[in-house]
Amino acid sequence: MMSFTLAEHGFEIHRGILSETRIAQLREEANAVAASAASVCVRHLRSRSPMFHDLSLSDLVYQLIPRDLRPVRSILFDKTADENWPVAWHQDLTIAVSEQRPIAGYGPWSTKDGIPHVQPPISLLQNMVTLRFHLDDTPASNGALHVIPGSHRHGRISAEDIGRQTSVAEVVCECHAGDVLLMSPLLLHSSRRSLAPNRRRILHFEYARDTDLDPLLRWEESLGECS
Repeated sequence: MMSFTLAEHGFEIHRGILSETRIAQLREEANAVAASAASVCVRHLRSRSPMFHDLSLSDLVYQLIPRDLRPVRSILFDKTADENWPVAWHQDLTIAVSEQRPIAGYGPWSTKDGIPHVQPPISLLQNMVTLRFHLDDTPASNGALHVIPGSHRHGRISAEDIGRQTSVAEVVCECHAGDVLLMSPLLLHSSRRSLAPNRRRILHFEYARDTDLDPLLRWEESLGECS
């Protein structure tokens, strides 16, 4: 089986990172957070849970990524049989910041859930890493991520060029509970509607360097954020 790496292919999978005991604890916490938020897509996850906050800054994470990266966005995705949505091919091109400011190289701006989002310089995105902790088995039939290896090396890909990029062979990132997927935000990725929908809880943490962000801006999620 081919071994994929973050630098060359834009993603890599680390198997069995979480123990069965840890998975059970995180599932219970995810259920409580999702119920409290009444949502299957819960943002600002670290502020809602000391357990998830601690996980995002744990040695477990920093065995996989450089120490100068820190969490800047956290989301719980909780696909179920009733909430079973597909996601088209895309890159993660925006970051969440505390306020909108006119700064060269940043734009366009948008607002999601009342929070300013902006496309930053490509150099910032190139240094970012996303970690996806799988709390449930995620085979191809249950919403596994589809990716185009190496697409992160092409910078921002226009809507017109996405079709050409996705005409090459894609890889399905099938994961078991306890696996961690690392990926570049510039990697083209999508997910299908589950064919045999079961629970698919994923902890999505995005990491960046403070020094890459313009000094006039602040990340919307603070480093010490925790309820």
